[in-house]
Amino acid sequence: MKAKVNRKMSKATRRPYDSSTRGRATPPSPKRAKAETSQAASASAYVTPSPYMPMSIPTSATGAVLYRDFCMQRVKARYPTIKPCNDWELLYLTETKIEGTMEEVYAELDEEYIGDIREYGFEACERMVADHLASYIEPTGMKPLPKEVNKYVYIRSIPDTKYSIRLFPGSISAAEYCLDFVDSATGEPVNSPFEFELWAVENPETPWLSMPVTMQMRSIEYAHGIKQADILPGHEKFILRDGLTCVLIRPGKPKIQFTVPVRKLPDQAKAAPEDVVILDLPKMID
Repeated sequence: MKAKVNRKMSKATRRPYDSSTRGRATPPSPKRAKAETSQAASASAYVTPSPYMPMSIPTSATGAVLYRDFCMQRVKARYPTIKPCNDWELLYLTETKIEGTMEEVYAELDEEYIGDIREYGFEACERMVADHLASYIEPTGMKPLPKEVNKYVYIRSIPDTKYSIRLFPGSISAAEYCLDFVDSATGEPVNSPFEFELWAVENPETPWLSMPVTMQMRSIEYAHGIKQADILPGHEKFILRDGLTCVLIRPGKPKIQFTVPVRKLPDQAKAAPEDVVILDLPKMID
């Protein structure tokens, strides 16, 4: 067991996520830092985070991401000059905001790590961190990479502009889908590239089944009290719901209407009881 963690090692010798590089000394009990209690942040890999709320879900759930992958993106965005030495630091830097210089950040990491080892023991601490990083979450607001498209991510061009609407999944348990605007050529996200209003409306195919209410949709940043001018470039996003019909209104331009896809929960395919007979009827008649 090393008696002291040496932070003066060269950057070339720092290897992230290798637990063997950490000291295991037990000096006097350190001051414990408080983890963030507010909503955490979405972790676009190339920008500083903005608000989001994660939810733990089973590994098989649609849209779930490995928490380790999320942590790596978040730490890279929040602390671009800091490289975690091990999994404990990766988790701590994700869940705790540390203010100060690089040396002050490293000093707090050393102090808190040694405190955890003293309180829980090395093996128990390693196990708890590993289990946490191996879990899956549903991060609403975690943006895809530019031009990334799959069965849950959709990009549709907006006529008469160089921009596109992008839909990407959020929490499936909360039936949340996200919308942002991207540059059609580069795929990079942009904030409100033109004057518009986004409205949630009743489903035009079955208006009698919908509440006769329309509502203007605002960005999650707006909901958190962030002024439009203060939203970091490419961070703006709107939280929609699976199956929601929306209309994008631009002055002097045709309206753009779309309905958000509905995702099937992982266990829905097996949910129908054997004693239920489903009649084969058309969903729409021309």
